[in-house]
Amino acid sequence: MRIGSENISLLRRFGLNKVIFYLTMSDVFTWGLYMVLNSFIGLYLAHKFGGQAIEVVGIGVAMFNFSKGFFQIPIGLLTDKIEKDRDDIFVLCVGNIMMGLPYILLPFITTPVFYYVAMFLVGLGASMNLVNWRKIFAKNLVKDKEGFNYAVYDTTMSASMVFFGLILGYAFSLGEKWFDLIMFLIGIGIISSGFWVVLIYFNRSKK
Repeated sequence: MRIGSENISLLRRFGLNKVIFYLTMSDVFTWGLYMVLNSFIGLYLAHKFGGQAIEVVGIGVAMFNFSKGFFQIPIGLLTDKIEKDRDDIFVLCVGNIMMGLPYILLPFITTPVFYYVAMFLVGLGASMNLVNWRKIFAKNLVKDKEGFNYAVYDTTMSASMVFFGLILGYAFSLGEKWFDLIMFLIGIGIISSGFWVVLIYFNRSKK
């Protein structure tokens, strides 16, 4: 998939470029889904573990943030040594996949320990995502349109979370028998964000 010349001209007219567009769409399906899912994860874990769910949620949050915080600096130091954008793009894509894969596996977990491991892996993927996404985004901001680029990004993210919130709210209201399928599809959705990252590789000049 390539953006046609007319669409590229439209993006430029609004002070954007295709890399910023692809990165924004990538985040819609990673952080957009992730942030909304956080509002429902306690409900899902209550379905899995009953009254133990509150403790499991807390430890899961700790595992995610520990992993995300621990790995960001080493990954940042490593990617700063990388001269070619294609390597940043590769690490970003792997990070996106790692953020989504554990959610595909959640329907099959039977003990809280597996959930903690899953959240650790999501945190590792998030650290790979954040460092490289921010690096690529900063390099491709349109000169004198930086504030506008960030504003469009944030507005798009907010709109996507409104949409996902409505969809997931309705989906979870259908009953517990659908919870595992919903979680599996969310994992697929997060992994699909890698598609937009691949488009960056094939649609921009490599450095």
